[in-house]
Amino acid sequence: MKRSLTALLIAAGLLAACNAQQPPAGAAAPTAVAAPVAAATAPERPTVSPAKLAEVQTTLETRFKGAPIKGLRASVFPGLFEAMVGDDVIYFDDKLGHFIVGNLIEAASMTNKTEERSAELTAIDVKQLPLGDAIKVVHGKGERVMYVFTDVDCPFCTRLEQTLADTDNVTVYNFMFPIDSLHPAARNKQKAIWCAKDRKAAWHDAVLRKKFDANQKGDCANPIDATVALGQKLGVRATPSFFLADGRMIAGAIPKEQLEARLNAVQVKLAAK
Repeated sequence: MKRSLTALLIAAGLLAACNAQQPPAGAAAPTAVAAPVAAATAPERPTVSPAKLAEVQTTLETRFKGAPIKGLRASVFPGLFEAMVGDDVIYFDDKLGHFIVGNLIEAASMTNKTEERSAELTAIDVKQLPLGDAIKVVHGKGERVMYVFTDVDCPFCTRLEQTLADTDNVTVYNFMFPIDSLHPAARNKQKAIWCAKDRKAAWHDAVLRKKFDANQKGDCANPIDATVALGQKLGVRATPSFFLADGRMIAGAIPKEQLEARLNAVQVKLAAK
């Protein structure tokens, strides 16, 4: 059976993570809508006057009352705008008669521009993360760093761990982030993993080999509930989701070559500062 490009792109995103994502506040959950696809040569972004942006901002605030709105700017498509509303980047006309929730792909490079923009607008200060609440794993020299919010029962978290097992020169801070609606047993498992004598070994046994000591108690002082609250505050909606050293978040178990490229790009970026 043939599948459309849009369907394949949507499937690729959904199949990379255990997803608990919600639509923008004030909006109905979107059906499968074909997001616009960029031309082979990406057009320049139109210039818009501050007065017009202020007008569109007011329209957004009226339509999505109470939802956080940021990053409003003209889209690469003439006459359209883009902004992050809640957790989602949307594309819309100036009167908000219609809007699209979906992925904008730059055809020339097949780059997901929506994901790129979302990561830019939601970047965090990684220095504020409570590293003592994570299970630290160092591969090789560990010069590159990533901060992973992960669920022990999520198969895509297992996939990411398999990739990391074959990745050199990276330090990984694993924050225990069970998604109760998808994996109701994960929270207690991750509390027990935290309380184990060797947390790193218990974590790898459970997530990589699906070996879990049912007799291990999770009644020690642990940060799991606090980590869930932290992840939600930071906008984590799927596992695995991870932040790179520049604070940008990536959702999903991306292929090794993509992970290597992003880790290296951030390392070069930070070294140039």
